[in-house]
Parts: sequence; C-alpha cells; structure tokens
Amino acid sequence: MQAQRLILIPALALGMFFMGDALAQSGTGNLYRVTTKMEMVGMPIQLPAQTVEVCGPKDQASEKMVPHDENCTVSHFQVSGNKSTYSMTCRGENAMTAKGEFERLGPDAYRGKMHMVADNDGETMEMNATFEGKKIRDCNYATESPEAQGKAMLAKTCNELLRMPDPVSYLNFTGPDAMCGAQKKQYCDAMLAQHVNPGYIYSMGPMVRSVPAGTPTFWDAFAACGMSRETALAKTCPMAIKDRSFDFVSEYCPAHLATACDAADPTRESDFLIGSCPARAQALAAQHCAGRDFTALRASPYANFCSRFAAGSLQQRNAGQGPAATGQPAGQDGQAPAKEEGKKPSWRDRLKSAKDLIGG
Repeated sequence: MQAQRLILIPALALGMFFMGDALAQSGTGNLYRVTTKMEMVGMPIQLPAQTVEVCGPKDQASEKMVPHDENCTVSHFQVSGNKSTYSMTCRGENAMTAKGEFERLGPDAYRGKMHMVADNDGETMEMNATFEGKKIRDCNYATESPEAQGKAMLAKTCNELLRMPDPVSYLNFTGPDAMCGAQKKQYCDAMLAQHVNPGYIYSMGPMVRSVPAGTPTFWDAFAACGMSRETALAKTCPMAIKDRSFDFVSEYCPAHLATACDAADPTRESDFLIGSCPARAQALAAQHCAGRDFTALRASPYANFCSRFAAGSLQQRNAGQGPAATGQPAGQDGQAPAKEEGKKPSWRDRLKSAKDLIGG
C-alpha cells in the first residue's frame, strides 16, 4: 500500500490530474502544462515522462503550488528569492514524508524536484521526481485545481460506494483516516440495513472462518458502525426463527435452538432435526418410522425423514459408535460381537440394520 502512496503523492504534488478539454477562462488561476519524471531509488525502474495540464494559483510563491490530499500536511514552506522549499507529511495507512522545492522561471514557468520516503512493512522505499511547468492560459482555480479535482473525484468515489454499501468497504467510511468519513452515518445506516440479516451472515460464515487471524471481516464492519456481534445476533436470531433459517440458528443462536427444534417440520427440515435436535428426531422416528415396511414408508409424508434418519444412524454405527451405542446387544465381554472375517453384509442385512436402527 505504501508503494501506491509513492505514486499518488507525486501525482498530487506535481499536478498530474487530467483536467479535460473544457476549462473556464475566469483568470483566477494559471493552466500549466507540466512534464514530470519519476524514479524509484535503488530499483532499475525508469518510468516514462508524463505531460499533463494542471490548474495552479496565480501566485507561484504560494503554498497552494503544492497540492495534497486531506491526509497530508505541508509544513516549513519557505520562499527565498525565486525558490520555494517545503516538507510534507502524510498520515494514516500509507504514511510517508517528502521534501521538495520549485523555482519560478518568470511569470509563466517553473521547475522543481521532490524526494519521498515511505515505510513498506519495515522496508524503506524512496522515490525522486523532477518536474517542469509552463503556462498555456488562464483557468478557474476554485474548481479546476488539483485539490478541487481531487475532492470532486473523492466525492464521486464515496457516492459510488454508498450506492451499493458493503461491509468490505467499511474502512473507507470509519476510523480517523477514513477517506469518506463525512458520510459514515449514511454508509452505516445503509450497510447495516442490508447486511444484518441471517442470510448474509450465514453465507459469509465459511469465508470468515477461512481467512487468517486478524483479517477484517463483516463483524468488524458491524462493530465499526456501532453494532457488536452480540447485538447483531440478538437482532438476527429471532429473524432466523421467523424465516425458518434453522441452519443459521444451529450455528449462531444456541439459546434459540430449542425453539427451532420445536418449530422444525420433519417433512421439510429433516436434516436440521437429525443433525441438531437428536432427542426430537429420535421421538419422531419412533412415532412415524418404527414398524413400517418399505411400502408404508414410501406412501408416508415422513418417508424422506425416515430414510435420512436411518441412513444417519447407520453411518454412526459404521463409523465406530457401535451396536452398544445404538441399542444392539454386546458380546459376553461387553464388546461388540466380532464380524465374521471377510464376509460382507448382504443387501437384506443392510436393510434390516437400517430398520433395526429406527425401531423396525
């Protein structure tokens, strides 16, 4: 991210904003054609020279000749004869420092240089830039200066983010260095209304569990907007019960699980009942599945539930939870009877085992 700042700040400081063809001739500023060259110190990177048009102040000795964004502060600006020197400090995630100077070459031209230093994960990065500017006509400094253009571009970006508020973009709106901090309330109101719901939280759960520790998640976005995880779940758990989002309840709402188990329909939510409500699933199996042959089960509305319950019970038995755990008789030593070596259960044996597990 610091490398991005190294590219961005020269663009600001040297006026590298595309101004468009229509420029007002109000006379409040000078429209300069600026040519810049930049290089990374210690790296074999030669960036091509760039020429753009930028609107600067009439007073070439003004501090406004050093445009900067809201996270950067110009200091130690001094004028000596036809030269001006300055320092610049940028805060926030992409912190950096810079020193520069420019020389006035008469009323219609100037040239200068800047040296920038940033810390990139403990590694110092440096960039040098040189620039020359020549006036081509007047311009409207209030609306066409780099600072004004930057604010307009930022406002456009923030408004675009507000059109589709997403937890991923929360750092742009929250925190002391947020670029859209003035619109935090608008963002939070829209984002929370859209994303504090069982469907979104449940769908994003696997992604949150897979990211490295310390990576910002939607829970952090909620917290940045004043809604803790506990508050969010206090809102979404009742919504999940009402919407019958029982898988969400099983994962996030243990206090509501009993209510969900009572409300679940075995003909529609059999997997939830079998996986999360073993006591009720066992009772339903005894009531609707036990003692019924294949023909009777096939005609029953509980056929899917019964088959899934039997399959799940059989899977548990085969996984090692054993006959003793499922009510089957154990050997004389208390252990499960040994299976006959090399003999595979027949289709009829497997069907009988499944029926036994549901009380058939």
